[in-house]
Amino acid sequence: MADRTVGDVLLELITEPNGALFGVPGGQTLPLYGATINSSTRHLVMRDERNAANAADGYARVSGKVGICDATVGPGATNLISGLAEAQASSIPVMAIVADTRRDSEHLRVHSVASQSFSQSETLSPVVKWVGRVLEPGVIPEVVGHALRVATSGRPGPVVVSIPEDIFLSRVSSEDITPLSSEDRQFPRYRPHPPPDQVEEVSRIIRTASRPLILAGGGLVLSGAAQALAELVECTNLPVVTSLNGKGSVDELSRFSGGVVGGFGSLRGNHSLHIADVVLVIGSKNSQLGSHSWRLPSREQMVIHVDIDGAEIGRAIPIDLGILADAKSFLYSLKCALKDWSGPDTPWIEPEPLSQYEQPEGQPINPALVAGVLDDLLGPSDLLVCDASLSSGWAARHFRVKSAGPNFIAPRGIGGLGWSTGAAIGARVARGDGRVAVLTGDGGLAYGLGEMETSSRYNLDITTVVLNNSSYGWIRHVEERFSIPRSSDFTEIDFSVAAQSMGLSGRRVKDPKELRPAIQDALEMSGPALVEIISCPDASPVISYTNAKNGAYS
Repeated sequence: MADRTVGDVLLELITEPNGALFGVPGGQTLPLYGATINSSTRHLVMRDERNAANAADGYARVSGKVGICDATVGPGATNLISGLAEAQASSIPVMAIVADTRRDSEHLRVHSVASQSFSQSETLSPVVKWVGRVLEPGVIPEVVGHALRVATSGRPGPVVVSIPEDIFLSRVSSEDITPLSSEDRQFPRYRPHPPPDQVEEVSRIIRTASRPLILAGGGLVLSGAAQALAELVECTNLPVVTSLNGKGSVDELSRFSGGVVGGFGSLRGNHSLHIADVVLVIGSKNSQLGSHSWRLPSREQMVIHVDIDGAEIGRAIPIDLGILADAKSFLYSLKCALKDWSGPDTPWIEPEPLSQYEQPEGQPINPALVAGVLDDLLGPSDLLVCDASLSSGWAARHFRVKSAGPNFIAPRGIGGLGWSTGAAIGARVARGDGRVAVLTGDGGLAYGLGEMETSSRYNLDITTVVLNNSSYGWIRHVEERFSIPRSSDFTEIDFSVAAQSMGLSGRRVKDPKELRPAIQDALEMSGPALVEIISCPDASPVISYTNAKNGAYS
């Protein structure tokens, strides 16, 4: 007997009690929205589908479960692309539920003869792991189940389930529904163990090394392997540096933490990576920004690369040993292999030089000061969400994660501006305890400004700190370096007033003396708040390859 709507069935399959999904409604997807009325699942209505995808991304990174977003046919589908591409490049499992043209209107798809229709599956396919189209109501459980398997197996990533409008309007017999378990929505689904002989080989190499070093990437955080890494470091005294997405792999207050490497990294981390004789890379794709254009680690060093995706091993840099394994499984295996060995109690990695926090008199505020204040005020249970570009660079160098785990997230996949506002909403919903703060620039905030209203509408405790230099900062620096005529400056916007108009607490700061109390007040209040910092447009967190090697500013 057909006694349930497709919306009811779909909601039951894609979420669990007290879960959440993020989307922008369209006429074709309203059955899904109707299903949430009497459900414990929160369906947060966003202002832009890009930000819905970003919210699902942030939710997945923090919760360890698949993030869900939805969009209508046509323009809703195309607006998802940037968010799904970031999830794909950062290996984040996101499921997008997308409405599609009616099955009897397939011949009217071209040129949108059928309302809003176009070849959306072919358009979305390059930025996701799999696109599945539901052709009969009764197969929805099988399609959704397979989509979740694809999203969470091997290297995680986004998937799309496309549902024609007429199927959305159908009803399904309860007998056709096979419930999914909570484990179906968690990742990684499978944890391949490393071959014992390869673990023994790594153990032998580390025992004979002079300066062994672990380089932890985002894959280690996604694996939930931070505790395993902490136990290994405690037993062996092995020092650790991280990629930007790997920030959170280790407590950065530990004397065995060297911080972040790459162009946005610390001097300590970069120089440690340069002088190590053995580098154990775990869950990192060795990106261009994170490796100074693939010059660190170098060919002179012994490099061991561990990854859950065999195709990633040795793809970007030459390696000496590749191991296909889940990060957590590998770390516990290595801990057993090194149980009778330990490095020196005093780590060989060098102390970090004094941070560059100078504040010239009468000048706009140095962004390093802002990141430093966030470092002082945010504790072990708090989360910092960064946008792309320079804001994530300032945090990479001057903000320390004080407990291992997903306590810092940033878009270092395709690195698109505007990611943070949506991602913070998803992260806030996923995170029961602790404060959530955002560090973004005026360029990034402009992409997602409408989501300030979303955070206000749902009364989400999110503190947004915006560095306003009235320009695209990265582009401005490139233009100045190569004497290119400037095209990156904007008319000054008072974002604090804009925030107030959308129901947030908004404050603008020009005086460095007001910086700390303004951010502290915002963090302590209930509900969303925005603190706008008039920041120096000439400052940059980028570290050159020369400085990275030397461990000092030249």
